[in-house]
Amino acid sequence: MSDTLQPWPQADLEAVPNCPVCGGTERSLLYKGLTDRVFGVADGSWDFYRCAACASAWLDPRPTPSSIGRAYERYYTHLAEDDAAMLPKSALVRQLHAWQNDYKNARYGLQRKPSSVGGRWLVRLAPSLRAKADAQCRHMPPPPAGGGRLLDVGFGSGAFLKIASEMGWHAEGIDFDPKAVEVARARGLNVSCASADELATQERQYDVITISHVIEHVHAPMPLLRNLYRLLKPGGLLWLDTPNLSSYGARRFGPDWRGLETPRHLVLFTPQSMISALTTIGFQHITQHWHGMTLFSIYAESTAIARGQCAQEAIHQVVPSVAAVVDELREMMQPARREFLTLSARK
Repeated sequence: MSDTLQPWPQADLEAVPNCPVCGGTERSLLYKGLTDRVFGVADGSWDFYRCAACASAWLDPRPTPSSIGRAYERYYTHLAEDDAAMLPKSALVRQLHAWQNDYKNARYGLQRKPSSVGGRWLVRLAPSLRAKADAQCRHMPPPPAGGGRLLDVGFGSGAFLKIASEMGWHAEGIDFDPKAVEVARARGLNVSCASADELATQERQYDVITISHVIEHVHAPMPLLRNLYRLLKPGGLLWLDTPNLSSYGARRFGPDWRGLETPRHLVLFTPQSMISALTTIGFQHITQHWHGMTLFSIYAESTAIARGQCAQEAIHQVVPSVAAVVDELREMMQPARREFLTLSARK
């Protein structure tokens, strides 16, 4: 992590007096003076405010759209799949991964490797492990006959596009990051450097749109959700995943919580504010899913941040505390406190 971070240039900052979710003007300071403690590449010191009306939180001031690219210089989506697979993992995590692959192969018709025999039954007996595997496949139903159209907004490394294609979906991806697009195209994926704004002006309709850990990165989340609504066919499915500001992890770690990730995370939602936003736009039949298995991801990285370590180097190496295991179990019973807001909704 860099120890030479400088202030973010004043000319590249914009003020955000109103809540980007509901437009509210009353707010309170949530955290002050946060820095990039995840990737250590973004300059600046940042403040999060919380909306008195909807309880969402947002960065003010924040980087302008034209300057925020500097915060993504060493972002994980620039890794190819083989590079990501080389990230350090304990023997336990590798075994869990192999069991999950066997479950996903049986449940979703995939051919994931490495796969450990018996995982399809063992994973079903471990609710958190099963929830994690289902979330990685984004709870996708089988595509309609002939294959339906699926759009992944902000596809990152492109890992889910490969899964969706294996399942039989005609999968496309868009991302604003040219380097991420370059990496994905080199892997043979159908992707383009575009925004939902651009697509919404065209005659494109999708059966499914997925957006995983993207909405917290955008300057205008409500217009984005409206464009996704326009792009869906009637009855089409939206699947969304984002950090939960009301989670046990957010409460336990406070300013050390991995989900803050300043200054790349510009807006953070609660279950109530996200469901309200989707309902306002017109989405119906909103279902919350459990993401599961955060012990070796968000909790491990938050623990590393709290210890002053590099979150990316410590991932999968921190031994979960008893308190973390208890929180993982409590998440099953209290959806509002789950680490992620994992939702699906219909147009």
